[in-house]
Amino acid sequence: MDEFTFADAVPLAWTFHRGTARWLFNASAGGESPPVVPGRENGALPWTPLPTAELPAVTLSDAVQARVSCRRFLADPLTPAEVAVLLRAAYGIGTRSGPAMQDRPPPSGGGLYPLELTLLVRAVENLEPGVYHYVPAANGLERVQSIELPAAFLTYLFMGQPWVAEAAVITVLSFAGGRSLTKYGDRGYRYALLEAGHTMQNLNLAVAALGLGCVNLGGFYDDELAVLAGIDVESELPLYCCAIGRPDAAPDDRMRMRALERAEGD
Repeated sequence: MDEFTFADAVPLAWTFHRGTARWLFNASAGGESPPVVPGRENGALPWTPLPTAELPAVTLSDAVQARVSCRRFLADPLTPAEVAVLLRAAYGIGTRSGPAMQDRPPPSGGGLYPLELTLLVRAVENLEPGVYHYVPAANGLERVQSIELPAAFLTYLFMGQPWVAEAAVITVLSFAGGRSLTKYGDRGYRYALLEAGHTMQNLNLAVAALGLGCVNLGGFYDDELAVLAGIDVESELPLYCCAIGRPDAAPDDRMRMRALERAEGD
């Protein structure tokens, strides 16, 4: 068997990683931290405040054990309270925040929090289907556009993954580079990928704590998703998505079904 080398097998991945590597002669502590700036919010868009809701009293052990990817969802909608809990757990602003420093659940390089969170809504009570942008500081959603999201379109957008079209909502994490790259340069892109992972894990655990189901999504058509979400890819990049809904089976049953599906595919 030939020895695997990054440079030969996946030259683009190799170029990215080595291009953002640090050594003695190019390492620095980073530039000045830019001031805390607002997110992508637009005060002219229709506004929906989210209720004040808290996570249920579930142990971390129980939430971790219940975190199983879900690829079969019921048609039942989510409630606004459930959506509020999920968004706050993922990227909401905490009670210890002040004007100079935000406090959110995931760690963030320099406390700059360069991610944005957009919702593709199919089925949430008292919320029109469409695209919504989460505004953490005001605990609410601004409606980017009202639009039906047909199953065939969502399956196409997420590169043939049919379960996405059954979910009640799909979250889109995107990276607003100007908030952190000015301090960290190209290394800041690595930090953004790490932060997206921290944020998504928080979201997954909150989903499990609520007894809901989700599946994380790295496969999608970037530019088409950006257009749908109202994102300008010249300054903000979609990184990571998650389909969330009411599962049609308990976590243990989902694990057994997944094992059977894998066995049938062998």
